[in-house]
Amino acid sequence: MSAHRDRQNRLLDAIRTHGGTWNTSSVLDLYKLTDPGVVCRHTARRDLDVLHRTGHLTVINEPNNRHYELSVRHRAAA
Repeated sequence: MSAHRDRQNRLLDAIRTHGGTWNTSSVLDLYKLTDPGVVCRHTARRDLDVLHRTGHLTVINEPNNRHYELSVRHRAAA
């Protein structure tokens, strides 16, 4: 499994465990603990987008407040 996929799986596990909404900033806070080498907002944004495109997360697009939460389908399974 690639390092990208491992990191995305750790992110998904954290979202399932802690719930709530997640944005780039909250993902970077997590990565400071789990993946200290990751400091790029682009990486956090991409990981959220990958989890969204694969159906794990729902995107909430509010003005100046794009964030994600566990999709209803995956919330029931968690």
